[in-house]
Amino acid sequence: MSRREQIEKDKQALLSKPWVKNHPIFTYDHIAEFYEMFILYAEPRTKKADVRDILVTAKTLGLTDKFPIIAHALDDLASSYDDAVDFETFISDLTAKLGNPFDQKGRVQLFKLIDVDGKGTLDKGDLQKISEELRFNLNEEDIQEIIHNVAGYEAEDVSEEKFEKYLGKRVQRRQVEQEIYRNK
Repeated sequence: MSRREQIEKDKQALLSKPWVKNHPIFTYDHIAEFYEMFILYAEPRTKKADVRDILVTAKTLGLTDKFPIIAHALDDLASSYDDAVDFETFISDLTAKLGNPFDQKGRVQLFKLIDVDGKGTLDKGDLQKISEELRFNLNEEDIQEIIHNVAGYEAEDVSEEKFEKYLGKRVQRRQVEQEIYRNK
């Protein structure tokens, strides 16, 4: 069996695991893409990769400037590892860094990740950067509406507490909608 065939076989085995289908943040396709990127850096025998190598390549390609939030998370991950890690550990740790929106701790972590400057609040500029990085293409009016919906009409920024509460309500509403849809 060729190396490419073995990689494809391993990928299919990974993608059939229950945690992939039920992942709280990443879709099946996201995980497949992450795996294809990760395996390029992995040692063939151990199937472990050094996240620092992935980060160096991202920096070389200019991806850290293009996607600073993800780069910040990868940088944190790379500095927390002493050695190479397997793919499942990588995804689990990346999920923890990005913040799982389905629990309070995860929503707080997500806020801290987005609050790159560490101000404790998100203002229009922060939300504009996020919008551009995630390719949401929100205009100034859209961003102001988000701030008003989350923090109140007169607000100029969003606190961690209001962000967490708002996101918690949205996630809960989405779960109820999905449950209704499943039961139809």
